[in-house]
Amino acid sequence: MKKLYIALLTLMSVLILSGCSQSEFRVDGKFTAYEVSIHSNAPQLTYVTVTVEDGEVTEYHIDVRQGYVLTTEGDTTEYSFHWNEMTKKELEFAYGMKDYGTGYDLIDGAWVLNEDSPEFEWHEQAYLIEQHLLEFGLETVETIEGRFSNIAGVTINESGLLLLVEEALALAKAGKFHALLCTADDLYIASMVVNDSGEISDLTLDVLQGDPEGDTFAWNEFTKQELADEYGMKGIGAAYEFSNGSWVASDEKTSLEWYEQANLITDYIETYGWDDNIQALADRGATIDGTTLIDDLAGVTIRSQTFYDVLTVLFQCVG
Repeated sequence: MKKLYIALLTLMSVLILSGCSQSEFRVDGKFTAYEVSIHSNAPQLTYVTVTVEDGEVTEYHIDVRQGYVLTTEGDTTEYSFHWNEMTKKELEFAYGMKDYGTGYDLIDGAWVLNEDSPEFEWHEQAYLIEQHLLEFGLETVETIEGRFSNIAGVTINESGLLLLVEEALALAKAGKFHALLCTADDLYIASMVVNDSGEISDLTLDVLQGDPEGDTFAWNEFTKQELADEYGMKGIGAAYEFSNGSWVASDEKTSLEWYEQANLITDYIETYGWDDNIQALADRGATIDGTTLIDDLAGVTIRSQTFYDVLTVLFQCVG
């Protein structure tokens, strides 16, 4: 009896230790936290992606996409705002920090300007941060006066990056994915939760629009999903019907608000699953074979291809 008790106790200990050692990351993939801001009077997107493989963090990716203002001269000067084609990392040495940036030295616990350019370009410094995170962990990173103080060669501003790293790790633990797509001066966002059985939930499509005034850029305070009925499409925008291979506007007004149309897409995918072949049909609605309108998505009369583009990126994030 005593031997049986000891055997059971040993088994329980093994099970407890096994449970404690189980990874806190239940789903593999790429998990992205992001923040929008304004830089040099243009849109800016900063993001951190954490890659999880076999329940372990295997990569950190830090990047920034900036934008620019385009001035068109005429009877009146017109201003439009756009995203740069490449991110800071994609620009590599063309970003120009090493040639034109400001150098700093950490002296007696304070950052002091020097006459030299930074030792490393922006993408090189981002890589040094990523490698430190991967090798030593977020909790080991130290900053002084808003700059990284214990990663040699890194002098760029911390600028909220550590909070994004923390958020990306939290998203990875929750199995929540984000995909981002920059177009015009808007940010398209797709998100979903995936459990350890591969089931998806909370699939959402959203857009944060730029809201410039004249020559000054600003972000809208709310996304289209957050605006909901206040976005103002329902009863105002034209209604469309698909006929003979094209969408025809009628004298009627649309009966669905923007978020309701976006939700038709996500409801359909949650019901039937994602198909890599899904695409807009003549700019609106959706098709899988390239010619036949999906009946469930006939009510999606807003231009829809960008939704399928960002959804493609989203589902590619899942490991």
